[in-house]
Amino acid sequence: MVSHKLRPYEKSFHYINLLKAVMRLSMSSLKAADAKDVASSVTAIANEKLKAEKEANAGKKKAGAKKKQLHIDKPDDDVVIAAYDDADEFEFM
Repeated sequence: MVSHKLRPYEKSFHYINLLKAVMRLSMSSLKAADAKDVASSVTAIANEKLKAEKEANAGKKKAGAKKKQLHIDKPDDDVVIAAYDDADEFEFM
C-alpha cells in the first residue's frame, strides 16, 4: 500500500504537507458522499489520538499549582490618592 512507501518520511518536516497533497489529489475524483466518508474516518482517528494524549497527560498535572484566593483584608494598591485638578487640563505646553 501507499502507507508503507510514505512511512520512512514520517520524521520529515514536509511529511504533513505531503499527506495533505496526496489526500487532496487522490480525493479530487471522488463524489461528495465518498469524500465525506473519508473525512469522517480521518476525524475519528484524530479524536482517538487526542483522547490518548489527554489520558497520557492526565497523570502529569502540576503538583505545585495553587488556586487563586480572594484576599479581603489586603489593602488596595491601585487607589488614586491625588484628586483631579481642573487646571491640569489646560496646561499642555
